[in-house]
Amino acid sequence: MHWPVDHPANTDPALRTWAQGAQELCPEASVVALLRYLPGRRVASLVETTRGRGVLKVFASPRARGNHRRVGSLRCSSAGHLVPEPWGVDDAGHVSLVAFVAGEVFDCLDDDRFVATAERAGVALRHLHDSGAVLDRTWTVDNELRLLVKRATATTQRCVDLAVARVAHLAREPLVSAHRDCHPKQLVSTATGVCWIDLDDAAMAPRGLDVGNMVAHLRRDGLLGKRSPTASEQAIASFRSGYGETASDVDSWEQLSLVRLAGLADTRHRRPIDARRILTLVGETRIGRLC
Repeated sequence: MHWPVDHPANTDPALRTWAQGAQELCPEASVVALLRYLPGRRVASLVETTRGRGVLKVFASPRARGNHRRVGSLRCSSAGHLVPEPWGVDDAGHVSLVAFVAGEVFDCLDDDRFVATAERAGVALRHLHDSGAVLDRTWTVDNELRLLVKRATATTQRCVDLAVARVAHLAREPLVSAHRDCHPKQLVSTATGVCWIDLDDAAMAPRGLDVGNMVAHLRRDGLLGKRSPTASEQAIASFRSGYGETASDVDSWEQLSLVRLAGLADTRHRRPIDARRILTLVGETRIGRLC
């Protein structure tokens, strides 16, 4: 495995230590493209291997082994066709390799095709939740609220406080095999259907967490102009129709996701104006009227 000289696997000290694990998985591979890089945390690359194209991830922490195990559990379930094939993990647990899913990312489709695909996204999420897969990690509303509090900003603090005080009832919701980072960039439209990707956060979690997170992203994109407001609302309706009924309080989960997205707009994207605009969506609901 040859890493380009300027690749983060060479230049980032937190990753360089572990990048050699790729030799165990695909010694003949070459890097085609850098897909995502979070300094000091992880890097994902599109690589060419003797098995075909794959996604090779190097983590600063030993997350790869657990990720590989959980994707394997999903792959062996009734939703196996909806997740990439896991190809391997290195002995140290810092490097993983999965099959690359060829197709178009849901988020990149034009408005008409986006709305048309949204229903399939809902159906695919329902299949994932109903797969019967048992994952060795759980994520509850308490975990979600702790993360929300940890990442609160001056802009979001009041809504965070209100959310923490008002969603205790979500703790009673049952757990299913969930994506846990469900949004339009995590689904690929293929020649034969759709496929969920980037399942590093997969866990047993309430249905509403995934459904609410997808709806929150769709609503935010319509608000900030990434989608037309009409296309955004149509996609939400199609997605909810495809998913079907759920006993989860999806509205509450959506509001938690919107508050989190507002915080990310404030910190990661340095867009405080967007953060305040996103919070107007929260302010129109029963959770956040006092924000």
